[in-house]
Amino acid sequence: MYRLIYFSSAGRAEAIRIVLDISELSWENLIVDFSGYSEMRNSKKLPWGLLPALETPSGILSESNAILRYIGNMTYLKTEDEWKSAKVDECLDAISDMSNILTETFRINDIDEKIAARKILVEPDGKLSKCYDLFCKKLESSKTGWIAETEKPSIADIKLFSDSFGLVSGNYDGIDISLLEGRDALLDFHSRISAIPEIFSRYEGMQDDPIRWVYCPDAFSKD
Repeated sequence: MYRLIYFSSAGRAEAIRIVLDISELSWENLIVDFSGYSEMRNSKKLPWGLLPALETPSGILSESNAILRYIGNMTYLKTEDEWKSAKVDECLDAISDMSNILTETFRINDIDEKIAARKILVEPDGKLSKCYDLFCKKLESSKTGWIAETEKPSIADIKLFSDSFGLVSGNYDGIDISLLEGRDALLDFHSRISAIPEIFSRYEGMQDDPIRWVYCPDAFSKD
């Protein structure tokens, strides 16, 4: 039995949840609140004191990308070619860099100041906008349509799906779906990856979910 430990949000664990579904492993989605997390951290149970964490038959694994690689290697998402595998890792790091752009804004207590800081990030020349443009260019130039140009989807595609669309769910003050305007390559990517059977079945019917509606098939339109 595998057990994924994280908060109720999508955050850094949603891609792992998707890959666990794809793996067909027997797994439990353990939701904790901040009090539960603090208790685990203080007990020294977490390898690095952080979530998400995955309980496995061999022990506890931490760091989201490490967990993705570990589970991904048990699925059809695994890339056998060493060069392509390195390119997948490269994309994972780049996607993490994008998500980490928001980190400093979480430390801003004043809501108006926080929104103002994030608005700068999503302006046409903002750091976050530039990341979205870069991913669009990568998708447009990919001969296979997958972010690392693998023949089939990889864990990097799952992470791009989770992170890039999770940011526009409305749960981050100052950021909304306007970030997707004119970025048709990402919308086409969403249509393609959300049709993967395990992803389709996971999010089908979640149109009214305040967090995960962005992962639903047909969540977005280019019109």
